[in-house]
Amino acid sequence: MKGFLFFLVASLVLEASAVAHTGNASADTGRVFIINAPVKDLGEFKILVRQLEMLRPYGKIQVNVSTLADKSFHEIPQTGSAWHEYASSNPTPFKFFPDARLAPFIPAEFVRKNRALLLEKTKVLREAGMEAAFIGYEPNFMPAAFFDAYPAFMGPRVDHPRRSAQKEFAPCIHMPETQEMFAGMMEQLLKQAPEITSFSFKTNDAGAGICWADWLYTGSNGPAPCRHLNMGERMEALLQAYQKGAARAGRKLSIYIDEASSNFSAQERTEIEARLPENCYFRGNEVRALASISGTLASLYPVTGIINPVLLQAQLRSLPANRNKTIFIHLRAAYDRGLEPQDVTGLFLGLITRQFSHPRTETGPDAELNWLKDLCEAWGGKQSGPVLVNAFMALNEAMTYKTATFSRVHSLYWGVTERLITRPLVIAPQRLAANEEAYFLPYVFNVNTEEARMDYMDIHGGRFTVPPGVTENYAARILRAAMLFSELDPAAPQKAFFDRMALSLKIHASIIRSCGNFAAAQAIRDRNNDLVRGHPQRPDKEPSWTGHPDFIAFNNIMRNELDNTVELIRLLEGGGLKQVVVASQSLYEDRFLLGPDLVGQLKKKRKIMMGHWRDVEDYLASPLK
Repeated sequence: MKGFLFFLVASLVLEASAVAHTGNASADTGRVFIINAPVKDLGEFKILVRQLEMLRPYGKIQVNVSTLADKSFHEIPQTGSAWHEYASSNPTPFKFFPDARLAPFIPAEFVRKNRALLLEKTKVLREAGMEAAFIGYEPNFMPAAFFDAYPAFMGPRVDHPRRSAQKEFAPCIHMPETQEMFAGMMEQLLKQAPEITSFSFKTNDAGAGICWADWLYTGSNGPAPCRHLNMGERMEALLQAYQKGAARAGRKLSIYIDEASSNFSAQERTEIEARLPENCYFRGNEVRALASISGTLASLYPVTGIINPVLLQAQLRSLPANRNKTIFIHLRAAYDRGLEPQDVTGLFLGLITRQFSHPRTETGPDAELNWLKDLCEAWGGKQSGPVLVNAFMALNEAMTYKTATFSRVHSLYWGVTERLITRPLVIAPQRLAANEEAYFLPYVFNVNTEEARMDYMDIHGGRFTVPPGVTENYAARILRAAMLFSELDPAAPQKAFFDRMALSLKIHASIIRSCGNFAAAQAIRDRNNDLVRGHPQRPDKEPSWTGHPDFIAFNNIMRNELDNTVELIRLLEGGGLKQVVVASQSLYEDRFLLGPDLVGQLKKKRKIMMGHWRDVEDYLASPLK
């Protein structure tokens, strides 16, 4: 309820509630808002629905109801598999209403819980006069036992060979029996949940794929009988199966293929666009325009509570341009593990609403600065408005700097999935005992345990590096913005929010600093590969003020990381843990989700580093005079 009250205050400040409306029905302007928020708690979902009321005058509201009630533990091999954790939260119709032939191969209790949560959500939306959306991955891989029983259904291999410990296959959509299976599951879904009016899906990535697609991770593959079809024909058959099921349920369904996140070649995109059935959309067309807007969580995960309106300006300005437009609003990250908190959602939706209630027609730097000044005065008051402007400008400048210098590396794929946040930085990882590795090594994203142990820069089977100094420079810029956000006057309307945001930025800076330290440490390890992978040895007796050229540098990196870890512990214990996405219990910790005892793991990291502090002396000669 606290988050809802904050939303009310924020929306009043933004004047978003000034537009009156009557009844429960959303305005039929031709515009559609599809909100993708992976909410599992029904109470939180109700708060989100109340927050979305502010969008009602400007179009139909469709809220995603397909979030799984629980992780797909049954899909993950007992030995573990990093790739399967990508897909373990994948919503797909068969996890709610499986075909009778498929049902025996999926845990019944898992299906029951998913279905119950979906139906509870649709009831909330029905009472609120809103519609529902199903957002998922299709055609999603299915259990191997199903294909053993029905081998003719088996389509392409869709897993990633460098990331998966077990092969996985999706069904072939060319088969008439498969098409009927997809139609039947869609029919059941819409009969049970008639509030669902749109279906969106991502494909050829993270657990889903289509026969003979050019960019499948194992290469173009599938059964021989459908090899002659082009991608337009394949997609047309899949979309028609969905529409057939919708028609049998007496429902009209809009279907969206996620172009931005799906892997298609240029030729395949052209072929798909040429054969789209009615009410199906890929790139958007003259009938329906498509737009997408999201906040910072996807790029700053696992840290929440940060908003950057400077970055959002261009997206916001284009929203009202076309009334027949579908606007996807993304409030998620890390394959449905992360969700924007309620206070951020309130401000974020308020910004969108403000763009419709007070549309901006002016363009150019002066107009954008004036818009930001007006916003910051509403959020910060007259006295703190200018400070808030400078803070947002500093934050955007820092993010722009990161894009220009190391855009491919994010805290999710660097800090979390490689556990650079919590693992100890040492010269010789092979010297860690099993009990010293147990809390982090199983969560490093790598199918090869030795690579996970020894290569700090191996990222999901590839390798990312950064130029020296850029992470420290970026962290310093983020900390400058954090300082400005913390300087707002105590009377500023959103003072509490920006104090929390300053804390979030400090945590983010600490994570990036860890990433930079590990990158620098690995560069030294790479230069001295034969030494650090060899047997410990006594140094030579040649006098030197520096010892081995990398000895002092590595010691300084270790100290920087040790101090950074101590600072991160202080931030988290000072209220920052509420600003970080962690697992609710240890059962759910995985490659994409930090454990619930994050502070305890950081303290363990510090202790292990101290215990191995002198290991470097066995590989790189220390100074001697």
